[in-house]
Amino acid sequence: MKYLIQWMMLSFVFVQCQYPVSISSLPETEKFLIIDAQVTQDYAAINVYYSLDEVTSKGAYTLPQPPKSVAYLLDDKGERFDFKNTLGIADTTFKGKVGNSYQLFIEANGQVYTSSKETMRPSPKLDSVVVLYTREQFRSPSDLPYDGFDVYAQANDIPGVENYYQWSWVHYEKASSCNKIFSRAEGREVLQPCVPPECWNIVYNQKVIIQQDKQRDGQPLTQKVVRVPYANPPKQYYIQVEQRAITPLVFEYLRSLESTTENLGTLFDIPPQTRFNPNVFNQSDPSEKLLGVFSVFSYEKKIIYIDLDSPIAGATQKVISDPTPFVGDPFSVAPCIEGQFRTKIKPKGWIF
Repeated sequence: MKYLIQWMMLSFVFVQCQYPVSISSLPETEKFLIIDAQVTQDYAAINVYYSLDEVTSKGAYTLPQPPKSVAYLLDDKGERFDFKNTLGIADTTFKGKVGNSYQLFIEANGQVYTSSKETMRPSPKLDSVVVLYTREQFRSPSDLPYDGFDVYAQANDIPGVENYYQWSWVHYEKASSCNKIFSRAEGREVLQPCVPPECWNIVYNQKVIIQQDKQRDGQPLTQKVVRVPYANPPKQYYIQVEQRAITPLVFEYLRSLESTTENLGTLFDIPPQTRFNPNVFNQSDPSEKLLGVFSVFSYEKKIIYIDLDSPIAGATQKVISDPTPFVGDPFSVAPCIEGQFRTKIKPKGWIF
């Protein structure tokens, strides 16, 4: 059975790393330099850091300080843009243009790294985001996604040229607590509420979702982006859906990650010719193996809300709340610390 629920759409701009490296899956103590950069019509961002430092006696990975680095872009008109930081923080003063080509230059630890020239391609309008209730009969009824909502992005392919697409999403949810501690007074683990209370947890897409228009030139595009379980909390599920027009090189790189990680389970099982950075190189030592990718793209983005509070005939809503009680002391609180997975900044389009 399929059930079309109400949905709403808003435009929104948000930046995140699309090619995260799983530190826990890195081999032994081999350390790689990661250069991950994004150039779009609305911002540019670059993150330069190391994968790991060493493995402790208990099997934990330690991360080194990122190298001192500077970076800049050159476009095909000779215009230069200097990055204000190399920490992955987006600079919205940069405005890329569809049709322009960009080349990345980085200086880190006395070495100079450069990218191939990548051209920004046009992204078709993200016409709609459709949400359908379905039941996945192949699952056990106890599985969280057994009943859920499939989210689809719909657009029309740009005719006459080869196009390469990537989709992603990010979910914001109001944080009810910001820390879990052991209370000696209560003799148990307790949750500490957030200060300020306006605090949100962030969950990112971790899958490679790509498509090309080969043999489908100019035809409608429909792509499943994510499945949201029919579960509570939250009552209203906030999600941003993004559609990107990526370069052929980045598409092939992502396709190799998609097929290999699905079959073998980890990014680091990928053959050396595809698992490392495909378009950034050490000028003096091209054999140096780097991680990350230099991605130039234009994008379209929408926000939707999925109503998880309305009953669905024949479906049982699951409950996924933390059973840990809150601390009894009203002065025992935890700060909402700004970071990759938590923010004090109200998401655009948030209405609850």
